[in-house]
Amino acid sequence: MIELNPLLALGSYLLGAIPAAYIVTRALGKDVVHFGDRNIGAVNAYYATGKIWVFLLVLLFDAGKAFVTTYFLGPVYGLITVFGHIFSVFTFMITRRIVSGAGTASTLGFALAFDWRLVPIGLFFAAIYYLAMRPGEKLFDFFKVERGYTAGIALLLATAATYALFFEAPFEKKALLYTLPLFVSLVYAYKLRQIYRNLGFKG
Repeated sequence: MIELNPLLALGSYLLGAIPAAYIVTRALGKDVVHFGDRNIGAVNAYYATGKIWVFLLVLLFDAGKAFVTTYFLGPVYGLITVFGHIFSVFTFMITRRIVSGAGTASTLGFALAFDWRLVPIGLFFAAIYYLAMRPGEKLFDFFKVERGYTAGIALLLATAATYALFFEAPFEKKALLYTLPLFVSLVYAYKLRQIYRNLGFKG
């Protein structure tokens, strides 16, 4: 049975909800909210500013906040931080959009603190995806295009399943990994709904 401290859970969510990409790009006179795919994350911050250090700064902050809560408070609080990044109340107040970021960097931070072995497993499946499915395409396109969410779900599920199969860990800890694909699925469902609306479908 997983027990949650309400104050720690709220703090983990609010930390995750801090929109680093928005703050940094606005400080540089850009607006990531109205640029590219309008995703409030490290990759779109790079596209908006053209500066690799912006990408690295946002990446480190978004990954760091999930790493800190996962490492010091536990994986449940880390997942709440990832959720906070993807469904940020601060971003909603700014943009009135439900989804802020895809959660790639925060998921990376969570994985590093949860068990670093998840990272090479995930990179292995990502390499297969790029080499076998999408040769010659830009690396960042994986995170930019809508279909990237479908690949993201598959990648996270494959990583979680491989970890559960080959590494010893408590059942509850392994089960928590499957929450990440759920978050990505929610993002994908939201994005598809917006696309259908733009095409004139109701719902």
